[in-house]
Amino acid sequence: MAEAEPCHLQSLIEGICDSSPDPHLLECPICLEQLQQPKSLPCLHSFCQECLGSYIIKELSDKGSSATSFSCPVCRRIIEPVNPSEAKGKWAEQFPINNLVVEMIKLSQRTVISKTCRPCEKRGKVGVLAKFWCKPNNTFFCADCKVNYHDVIHEECNPEDLTNVNVPVVKSPKAIVYGCAKHNEKMEYYCEDHQHLICRKCIDNDHRKCEVVTSAEESYDKLRKSSKVDDLIESLHKCTEAMETLIKDIGEQFKTMAHDQETALRSLADLRRKIDTRFDTLQKEMTDKLVSYFKEEKENLNISIQKCERLKFTMQKTLASYGNETLKEDVVGTICQFQKGKAQVKSCEGLMQELENLPKNTIRISHKYDSHVIDINTKLLMGEIVVDKQSRNLPSFPMSDVSMTLFKRQLRLKRKLNIQLPSDNNTCSVCGIVSLPDSGIVVADKANKNVKLFQENGHFLCGISLTGKPRDVCLVDDHTVAVMLPPNTISVINIVDFKLKLLSEIKVSVAPGTNCYGITYCHDAFVIGTSKSIIFVTENGCKTKQHSINFACLHLATDHKKRHVFASIHSYNQKEVAVTRLSDGNRTDVLMNGNLYQATGIDVDRENNVYVCGQATDNVIQISEDGTHVRQLLTSSDGIKRPRAISVCLDRVLISSQSPDQQNTVHVFQFV
Repeated sequence: MAEAEPCHLQSLIEGICDSSPDPHLLECPICLEQLQQPKSLPCLHSFCQECLGSYIIKELSDKGSSATSFSCPVCRRIIEPVNPSEAKGKWAEQFPINNLVVEMIKLSQRTVISKTCRPCEKRGKVGVLAKFWCKPNNTFFCADCKVNYHDVIHEECNPEDLTNVNVPVVKSPKAIVYGCAKHNEKMEYYCEDHQHLICRKCIDNDHRKCEVVTSAEESYDKLRKSSKVDDLIESLHKCTEAMETLIKDIGEQFKTMAHDQETALRSLADLRRKIDTRFDTLQKEMTDKLVSYFKEEKENLNISIQKCERLKFTMQKTLASYGNETLKEDVVGTICQFQKGKAQVKSCEGLMQELENLPKNTIRISHKYDSHVIDINTKLLMGEIVVDKQSRNLPSFPMSDVSMTLFKRQLRLKRKLNIQLPSDNNTCSVCGIVSLPDSGIVVADKANKNVKLFQENGHFLCGISLTGKPRDVCLVDDHTVAVMLPPNTISVINIVDFKLKLLSEIKVSVAPGTNCYGITYCHDAFVIGTSKSIIFVTENGCKTKQHSINFACLHLATDHKKRHVFASIHSYNQKEVAVTRLSDGNRTDVLMNGNLYQATGIDVDRENNVYVCGQATDNVIQISEDGTHVRQLLTSSDGIKRPRAISVCLDRVLISSQSPDQQNTVHVFQFV
C-alpha cells in the first residue's frame, strides 16, 4: 500500500487540477498570495507559515503569556497548539504541512513529478529514474533492478517500458469557465438592467421582463469600446492609494495608541506607588494609635492588679496571725491585729469602690472599616480611563459605474416578516424599527406595549414589555437601543446574547402637556422630537438646545459621519417643511411637502442619502443630504401603504406600515 501512495497522490492531484478548481484554493486567506509552506489547522483551513505566525502573535498581543489558544482567521474556531508552553512565535511551526496543497502548487507550476526506482530508494540510492513500471505491484524499476529483482520474482509479468512515457508534458493552460452558481451552466449572456452575467436558464426564470439582455461577447465589445475599463483602472489606482494612506494612518494611530498605553500604564504604576505610600502612612498612624491605647490600658490594669495583690497579701497575713495560738494570750498583739484587720477591710472597700467607678464593660480593641471602601464598584482613589474619540480625516474612495451608488440603484422586495406573536393581545402597530449591525431587527410595537427582537429571516428571539406605548426607536451603540415612551420617558435597552434587558429609564425635562415622539442618538446626547419642537438632552434628561417647529416631529435620524440630525415633520400643508437638518446648532430645511405629505419614518444610509416615508402619499422618497437631488424610491404600486417607520443598513431597507392589512408585517427590501 505504501508503494502505491505516490501514484495515487499524483492521480488525485492531477484530477483536481484538471477539474479547474477555485483559484482561491491555493491562496493564503491572510496575505491573499500563493501559499508558502502551507500549514493546516484542525479546522482544515490552510495559511502560510509566516502569515499564521504573525497573526497568532498579533492576536494574542493583548492576552499576555497566559493565552493557550487562538481563533482561526477564517472560521473563528478556537485552535489549541500542540505545545502551548512553547513561544507563541513557534506555534505556527507545530501544525502539519498541507502536502496536498504543496503538490497542487507544484503541478500548477508545471513541475513534473519524477518517477524513481523503488528498490534503489530502499537501498539508499535516491533519485534513480525508473525505466519500467510493474502494473500488478504498482512499482517503478530502473533497468538493473528490473533484471535483478523484478524478472526473478515476477517471471510471468511483462512490465511497461516508460522510456517514451516519462517525457515531461507541459499542458496548455485551460481557459477559466465561469459557471452559473444557480444552474451550473455557462454564463453566456449579460443583463444590463441588473448588471449581472447570466445563463440561458436565468433569462427564462428571472430576466424575462428585463429590457436589455445581450450576449456576453456584445457586452464585452461595448466595455472595450467605452472608457469604463480605463475609468475602473483609474479608480483602482485611486483606491490603492487610498488604502496605502489608510494603512499608514492606521499604523500611525496604532503607534499613538501604543505610546498612550505605555504612558497610561506608567501613570497607573506611579499612582499605585503613591497610594501604597499613603496607605503605609495611614497604617503606621493607625498602628501607633492602637499600640498607644493598648499600652495605656495595660498600665491601668497592671496598677489595679498590683493594688489588689498587695491588699490580698496583707489580709492573708492578718488571717494567718489569728491562727497563731500565742496571739490568744497576747492582749496588746490581739488589739493591734484587730485594728490592722479593720484598716485592711476599709482599704478593700475603698479599692472596690474605686474599681466600681471604672467602666463596667470589658475592654476590647478592634479595627473597623467601611466595607464600601473596597467594594468592587467603588472607584478607590484610582481615577478612571478616559477614551476620547476624535474624528480622523480618512481618504475618500472614488465611486464608479462598476460599484454603483445607492442613489442609482433600485429596491426589490426580498421578504415579508410577520411580527405578531401569539402572546400579543392586539394587532401590531410598529412605530419604530432598527436594523442591527449583526442582521438583527428591533421593532417597537405601540399597540402591544413591547419591543421585539427578530432575526433577519423572521425568527423571533425575545421580547420585553414596557410601561408605555413605544414610538420611535434608535441605535445608541451596537448593543444598545433607546425607545421613546410618551409623554417624556426614554427606555434604554441592552441587547446581549439575543436577549433584551432594560438598563434604565430617563425622564426628559419638557413643558407640561408636551408629548415626545421621535428619538435619535448623536454623540453622547439624545435628540427628541415633540409636537412643537426638537430638543437636545443629555443622558440624564436635561435639555441643552431647542428648535421650534410648526408640526409634530415623529421620527429623527443621525448621519454620524458629518454629525447631522435629520427630522421629518408630520404636516399636510404644501408650504410646510417635510425634512429639516440640524448641524452645529443651525437648522436647514432640505425638503418641502409636495413629493410627499405627512412625513413619518426617516433614516440615513452609509453614503449620506436620506430616506423619508410619506404616510399620506403611500411612498418613500430618497434625497441627497442637501436636498438637491430627489427621487421617488417606492410607491403604492410596490405594495407600500401608509409607511410609518424605516431603517436602512448597508443595502437592506426595512419598512413598517400603518395600513390595517399590513400592520403585522415588516417589508424587507434590498438594493439591486
